[in-house]
Amino acid sequence: MAYNNISTNILRDEQKELNYVVTPNAIEIYERIIGSLGKSNRSFTLIGNYGTGKSTFLWALEKNLLNKKIFFNTNNGSEIKSYDFIKSIGDNVSLTHVLLKVLGLKEGGSVEVLQELEKRRTSAAKKNNGLVLIIDEFGKFLEFASKSKDNNDLYLLQQISEWCNDDKKNVFFIISLHQSFISYSNSLEATERQEWEKIKGRFIELPFNEPVEQLLYFASKKLDDFELPKSRQNDFNLLNKLIKKNNLISFIKFDISELAKSLYPLDCLSASILVYSLQRYGQNERSLFTFLNDGSKFSINSFKGKFYAISNVFDYLVNTLGSEIYSFNNSHRSQWQTCFAALERAELIDEVDYSLMATIIKTICLVNIFTKAGSLFDREFISGYIKYTTDFTISDVEKAIVKLDKAGIIRFYRHSNKINFLDGTDIDIEQELAAASKEINQGFSVSNTISDYIDFPVILVKENSFERGTPRFFEFKILSDINKISNAEGPLDGYINLILDGSLKEKDVRTASVNAGSNLFVIYKNSKEIHNEIFTINKLEFLIDKHSEDINAVKLLKKERDFHSKQLEKFVLDNLFVSNDQNVWYYNGLPRAIESKKSLNKMLSIICNEEFESAPNLKNELINKEFLSPQILTARKALLRYLLSNETLENLGFPEDKFPPEKSIYISLLKDTGIHSRNKQLKHFSYGAPSDETFRALWEECTNFLRSTHSAKRNLAELYEILSKAPYKLKKGFIDFWIPMFLIINKEDFALFHETNGFVPYLTEDVLDLVHKLPSNYAVKSYEISGLNVNLLESYKELVQIGNDEAGAKSTFLSIYGNFLRFYRGLNEYALYTKSVSPKAVNFREAIKNSKDPEDALFSQFPNALGFYTMSIIENDEILKSYTFHIQDAIRELRSAYDNLLNRIEGHIISSFACSSDDFVVYKAEIGERLINVNIHLLGSEQSVVYKRLISSLDDRASWLKSVADAVLGKSIDKMIDEEEVLLMNNLQEFILGLIKASELHEFAPNDNRSMVSIQMIGVSGAILDDKIIISRDPNPEFEAIKTQVMERLTTLDIHRRKQMLMELLSGEFQQDLVV
Repeated sequence: MAYNNISTNILRDEQKELNYVVTPNAIEIYERIIGSLGKSNRSFTLIGNYGTGKSTFLWALEKNLLNKKIFFNTNNGSEIKSYDFIKSIGDNVSLTHVLLKVLGLKEGGSVEVLQELEKRRTSAAKKNNGLVLIIDEFGKFLEFASKSKDNNDLYLLQQISEWCNDDKKNVFFIISLHQSFISYSNSLEATERQEWEKIKGRFIELPFNEPVEQLLYFASKKLDDFELPKSRQNDFNLLNKLIKKNNLISFIKFDISELAKSLYPLDCLSASILVYSLQRYGQNERSLFTFLNDGSKFSINSFKGKFYAISNVFDYLVNTLGSEIYSFNNSHRSQWQTCFAALERAELIDEVDYSLMATIIKTICLVNIFTKAGSLFDREFISGYIKYTTDFTISDVEKAIVKLDKAGIIRFYRHSNKINFLDGTDIDIEQELAAASKEINQGFSVSNTISDYIDFPVILVKENSFERGTPRFFEFKILSDINKISNAEGPLDGYINLILDGSLKEKDVRTASVNAGSNLFVIYKNSKEIHNEIFTINKLEFLIDKHSEDINAVKLLKKERDFHSKQLEKFVLDNLFVSNDQNVWYYNGLPRAIESKKSLNKMLSIICNEEFESAPNLKNELINKEFLSPQILTARKALLRYLLSNETLENLGFPEDKFPPEKSIYISLLKDTGIHSRNKQLKHFSYGAPSDETFRALWEECTNFLRSTHSAKRNLAELYEILSKAPYKLKKGFIDFWIPMFLIINKEDFALFHETNGFVPYLTEDVLDLVHKLPSNYAVKSYEISGLNVNLLESYKELVQIGNDEAGAKSTFLSIYGNFLRFYRGLNEYALYTKSVSPKAVNFREAIKNSKDPEDALFSQFPNALGFYTMSIIENDEILKSYTFHIQDAIRELRSAYDNLLNRIEGHIISSFACSSDDFVVYKAEIGERLINVNIHLLGSEQSVVYKRLISSLDDRASWLKSVADAVLGKSIDKMIDEEEVLLMNNLQEFILGLIKASELHEFAPNDNRSMVSIQMIGVSGAILDDKIIISRDPNPEFEAIKTQVMERLTTLDIHRRKQMLMELLSGEFQQDLVV
């Protein structure tokens, strides 16, 4: 397109007439913008590289909407007459500040901006006009916001977008950027970038990068003034045929003759290279515009030759974009440097015109950078191309190529199929490869080595995955042994078995493919070619090691190796899709016609439809995959919580205005499938079998699994295994939702058992979490209740106070057993082990402890423990009443065992203190009175603890008794064994008597000169001596003299005699005969 300026400014060029060329891409973007009228999103981000024409498009958009100049179809069905425009260009300042200025506001913030915009919109609406807000170069505002970290501008941008995205407002908001919105936030923290992400999501992104063909179309419009002379028409036609034959340009599918003619004096190839190079080193249309309007020495407007060929493009690029070419950021820098070195070396070659050699070298440089990989660029092409585009003859060109080849400047490389520069090695690759053949073992197995050279892709089965919702993946697999065919596991759903070993017979493969599951087989007929390529790669690896010190040789050898690696990949993967006389495909015993990647994917869909026919249709990417994200694992727990507690509520009680992931999963997995729906009879929501036909087989499979557990338990991991294989092959993420959900829905129909802890009475969130982590630890069992003793069941129901509800007898049956377990687990340790209860209570307790199965426990173990051995088979009301009485009595005994222990402790305390009442408040006050004189500082450590417990302020009888008993026994009485009860009572009496005596002694008020002691002695006659003695510490010489004499005489006796002497003296003193 032709401009009057190198770039467009939507404000400066508002009144200018620009010769805008409409492109298909521009039409599509215009239609997307205008087509959003009446919809709820009319904020757009126009994203494109520098110089792609974004500003000019915005100029044309304005002209079109104002009906000043029609570039696009305006028939959009809208009744809007015209539009009012508000325009601005980005600057490195605050967006708020600029918009205030544009809107004519002297001061204010986001509120004032939005108010003014609404005024403008209302004013436009009164004229039946729409409103368009355009901000070009918006990236400058974003750069400022990122640097200043000012969120006010971002908040304003969000508000404007939300204001615009009201489907009742006829407003467009368009901004243009050179890169994606979020790229401007790279320097920010993660939390700040999340805010940018939220704002980005309010805009529709419109990519604005014109394709190469479109740039050539622009060029052809500008070059209309140039006409192809008739004298060059023949060269023109021959040149096009040569270019087409060698497939050097990617837009060959277009009408090449018409395009090339309109591009003259550019030829088709030089034009392609020009556009690609301007995209790489320049700014797209802007650089192309500069080129087409340039009048310098190297420009097309100053050119006088036959064609503006590749060498001319080379000169233009070097002289106008030299800084980009020489830059270290140029990924092709090494190729350019090698080219410049080749031009210098060519100056030393005699007998050939240097300008011709320079033309060849320049052509080689750009063709190797900017043409298609794999296209042919050989000596014949160079000779023909230069002949048709210049005045040089073919013989001169061929002579120059030979000279350059002999000088070691250029050579033809097989790996790239092109002539290129020689990097400076003197090894003869062909000779080296021939010599290496003698060093490398050729007797290797293709099947065993192919995986070392090719990374086989995993194929997504598109049609089946899209239609059924479950992503299906097939992997390539080398099959060398027909007996080692295996079924895919985990995230893989099948294998494409590649048979490269010619020793495997086709008939054997065909037989093995019958009923081989999701296995597809392909027999290669080109295994010899594959073997040769691997052999060549091995030789090149050998040479790379051999010439490791020759850097240029290694570089060249690695390129050759990479070429042959690609060739090998082509032979193995690309050549899969050749005619049946080359490769033969088998599935389920029948040959299959697979001639392309598309037909292969179609075949894989057929396999999935047949092998996984029972898999349900579930289009939910959050859960229908192999591995769940941490967020979805959290959502899984939340959904199970809702399933357990909110069955009767619509939508399980999820808030109407919120959509967490667990709600989305509920809708697709339960609501849409009919598993959770309104029960017309019960008049509330309930769970049931799915109404979605695709879920019926899965539901029946799980139901049959439960039915199969009537006779014996089955490990829950078996169900996981069943669903992870054909004909279901569900993804692990789906199974992890489905099985817990199914267990919750059918929790009344089975009993759950842990491998070590036995029956699990309640299906809770925590239990389901443990099942999820290790399902092999759990088993299920269902029960046939029709043959059970109904009267006994009714007695149990009355005993545990369970009524009749919708769950039915089966639920009641399991709930009864759960109540017995809960009773047992509620007993403290003393009640669990004491034998101070009756034998029947002990037997009943042991029966609960040892029970493993609800049915066996209720109808066999419990009655047997109480001596009712015929309970389950004979229905007798009197026996049933007696059994009920005894089981109630046993329960009562066990429940009261610990309370009875406390009663015995209480009685012992009351008797030891000789309390007058057995009322807790009364006797506790009496104990306080008895111990009122105790001085705690004079007590021993153990007596001190017991004393504190006795006088503590605890007002709860059981807690007070336990605290005292714990202190006396030295451990918690909860864990006391029966044999320790005697010890407890004896210790309790001793501690109490000791404290009573201490209270009496402390009442004496001792001091430093005297104290009182209490003595108690019992004689053989049973007479008791109980008295108190005051000990004086006042000095008394007479007392001390007598004491010394007595001690001296006593020491002459042995210890037993001394004690006898003292006892007789004390007995006589108290006038009590304690000795005889």
